[in-house]
Amino acid sequence: MKTTTIDEAINYFDEQCPNQYSREEKIGWLSELDEQIYEEIIKTRVGAPAAFDGYDDETAGDTVLLVPSLFKEIYRYWLEKSVDYNNREMGAFNNAMAMYQTYYDNYFAWYNRHHRVKETKQFII
Repeated sequence: MKTTTIDEAINYFDEQCPNQYSREEKIGWLSELDEQIYEEIIKTRVGAPAAFDGYDDETAGDTVLLVPSLFKEIYRYWLEKSVDYNNREMGAFNNAMAMYQTYYDNYFAWYNRHHRVKETKQFII
């Protein structure tokens, strides 16, 4: 499946939504999102990486993000809602948040259909 890199996500977002925020701030926001996705969706599945270390301003731009490009809009709307929130544009923030949540839910449903949950040991008390 095709992937999306940090640079691709940031460049796509900047084309769609010109803004005054630095690359480093956007990398931090992308790291926050991928950490959330790792913890809430990926970590509990068979074949999941042992850990997610996040991204920072020294992370290479060609680093592959966790969500495949089929759902790349999740990154656009996450960055857009972050910018809108920081700009105190609550109407735009709410719209971007609704779009982000739609893409997040679609990704979550897709991931659930394609990745088995890790088996846990049951014990009786």
